[in-house]
Formats: sequence, C-alpha cells, structure tokens
Amino acid sequence: MTVEPGSTDSTEAGPGSGRGSLVPFLAVAILLVFFGYLMGSHRSGTRVLTGPAQVGDHVVTMTVDGTGYGFSESMPWIDANNSFNEGGWPSCLGTMTSLAAVTFGVAHVDFPNGISADQVVYVDCRT
Repeated sequence: MTVEPGSTDSTEAGPGSGRGSLVPFLAVAILLVFFGYLMGSHRSGTRVLTGPAQVGDHVVTMTVDGTGYGFSESMPWIDANNSFNEGGWPSCLGTMTSLAAVTFGVAHVDFPNGISADQVVYVDCRT
C-alpha cells in the first residue's frame, strides 16, 4: 500500500498486528514465573544432617563435616512411633553418652544484628 504525502491513511495493519510475536514471549514468561514459584514454595530451608553426638545432662553437641551443632534442655523432636513432640528432651538422646549417629534438622537464621548462624530446629528419633 502506498501512502501519499498529507494522507491520513496508515501503513499499519491494525490494532492487533504486533500481538503474534508477543504471545509466545508472554507464555514463556508466565511459565518461568510459575515454575519459579513452585520451586521456591516447596523448599523449607531446613537441611537434614546425621552425625555423631556427645550427650550430657540435657545438653548435646553433634558434629557433621567438622561443624558442631548443639542445643540444651528442650527441642522439637519426632519419636520412634513417628509422633511429633513440640518440646522436651528427645528420648533417643538419653543422658551422659556418646551416640554414633543422630539425625537432626538445621535451618540457617539471619539475626537482626547482621549475624547469621545455623540452628538445630528438630531431632529425628525414628532411626
């Protein structure tokens, strides 16, 4: 189509002419956002570790790959019957003993003062 100078005609095909190339881009962008949400929403941030433990009187230190983790007095735990206990002393730890392997969960915590650390968040007594 030829447009004469001073004419009000346009060479554009109409309001929807550019949509064909935009649709695949938007579809891919929506899929990426969806899959990113799924991956991020199903991640608890808790690592499960297993290592030897030194148990005292309601205090324990577990070591994995040269890093020590510990807690005292009370901790959420899962017992041998797969029941969740909100606190108390995990039955599998006993007192004043060494254990070859204890399974526990660790979460990375960022404190308000800028310091961060890994914290034991539960003990798994099912094994």
